[in-house]
Amino acid sequence: MAVLAALCPAAARGPAGPAAATAPPCPERAIAVAFYESGALFDASSTDSRGGFTGSGIDVDLLRELKRRSGCRFEGVTMTRARIWTELTAGRIDMTPSGISTPEREKIYAFAPYVLLKHQVWMLKSHAAVPGGLAGFMADRALRWGAVRGYRHTPAYDAALDQARAQGRVVEATDDRQLLRLLAEGTVDAVINQSVVIRRYAAEHPRKPELVGLDWAPQGSVAPAGLVLARARFSEAELSYWRQLVRDLWRDGTLARIMRRHVPAEDVAELVPRE
Repeated sequence: MAVLAALCPAAARGPAGPAAATAPPCPERAIAVAFYESGALFDASSTDSRGGFTGSGIDVDLLRELKRRSGCRFEGVTMTRARIWTELTAGRIDMTPSGISTPEREKIYAFAPYVLLKHQVWMLKSHAAVPGGLAGFMADRALRWGAVRGYRHTPAYDAALDQARAQGRVVEATDDRQLLRLLAEGTVDAVINQSVVIRRYAAEHPRKPELVGLDWAPQGSVAPAGLVLARARFSEAELSYWRQLVRDLWRDGTLARIMRRHVPAEDVAELVPRE
C-alpha cells in the first residue's frame, strides 16, 4: 500500500463514501477512453468486441467491467501512447488505462491504480555482459537504448533515459511491439519494459529472441499503473467515484480474475495492488 499511497494519495484514503458507490456520475455524452497496444494489457489486433470495446487484455476487460457497473456510455479508440497524452491534455479524451503517475502528470490528471508493473532492463541473451549495471551502460557511449514515446517508468530509469536522450543514444518506438523489434534486430542494446508486455511480443517475433531481464535499479522498480482521468473533464466528486469503483474491482477479487485470463496464474499476485 505504501507504493500506492506515494503515487496516488487518494488510493490510501479509503472509500470515497456511499454517494460514490450509489450514484454513477454519467455524463450525457459518451465517455471517451483511449487504449494503446501493450502486450497482455491491451492487444489491438483482437476482434473481441464485447461490451462495445474492441480488443483483448487486462485494460479493456477492466473498462468493460467499469462500464457494466457504472451504466455509463463509453466510446473506445486506439492510439499511440504519445498521442493519447496530447489528446487528454486537449480535452478530446476523458480516460486512458495503464498510466503511470508523475508529479507533473498529477497536476492535470487523476490516477486510479490497479496494476503493479515491475520495470526491468531487457537485453538479448546473446548480448555481451555490461559490467557495472546501469552506471556501466550509461558510461559506454556506444550503447543505445530503445524507448516508447510518451512512456514513463520509474525515477531511476527515467533519469537514465533522459540523460541518454540528451546524448543522442535513444531510438524512439511508437509502441511496445516496435520496441521489441528494435531490440530483436540489434538496432538498440537495451530497453526498459515489463515481463507481461515484452515477453508477449518476443514470442510473436519471427526470430523468437531470447531475452534476459535485469534488475539494474531494484529499489523502486515497481510502479503502480492505473486509470488516468483528465481533471478538466471531471469534477472532484466524479473523480472520487471512478477511483473508488476501480478500487472495488481489486478489493473484491474481480481484477485478479480478469488478470488470470491474460497472464499466468502465478504472476497475478505480483500484479494486483496490495493494501
